[in-house]
Amino acid sequence: MSSEVKVTLPDGSTLPVESNSSVYEVAGKIGKKLQKAALVGAVDERPVDLSFRLTGDSGLKLFTFTSAEGKDAFWHTASHLLAQAVKRLFPGAKLAIGPAIDNGFYYDFEVERNFTPEDLVKIEAEMAKIVAEDLEVFREEMPRRKAIDYFTSLGETYKIELLDGLADGAVSLYHQGEFADLCRGPHIPRTSYIKAFKT
Repeated sequence: MSSEVKVTLPDGSTLPVESNSSVYEVAGKIGKKLQKAALVGAVDERPVDLSFRLTGDSGLKLFTFTSAEGKDAFWHTASHLLAQAVKRLFPGAKLAIGPAIDNGFYYDFEVERNFTPEDLVKIEAEMAKIVAEDLEVFREEMPRRKAIDYFTSLGETYKIELLDGLADGAVSLYHQGEFADLCRGPHIPRTSYIKAFKT
């Protein structure tokens, strides 16, 4: 027998939903237009992916691209999209960091040579290909030591440096297809949400 939890929305109204509903599913109960536009959420002020499941009474906010939180998640996922494309085309590239910034995103790489304008055209085309693949973007939590072993197996020395600076405990990785990156998130649900970008 399923149980219900109470979701409190920003306007103070409450919505009963089935326990273990995802934030995405709750967005659909509020409205299909909002569900389609939502990128990430916040549960009791904690930023979360739309796949996050509600198991108790919670406050919920939803963010679209019109909000700072929505733009940040969109651009952050776009930085992972860029990194995935670079790793496909330049497998020896080492990943550093790839944050969202005020008006977009970037990713730092260590590569054998600087990228040429021709390389950028190829990278942009590969990014478009990954968008068309409609890959699910999902979170995995793992112990820090296991994450160090994982990135060691990939030769990602900069990720290991980042992990060495963290206390023991769980860390989160975000996956899309064959690509995974160390990241707190949250991220948008699928690569197909990214409709436009420019390298």
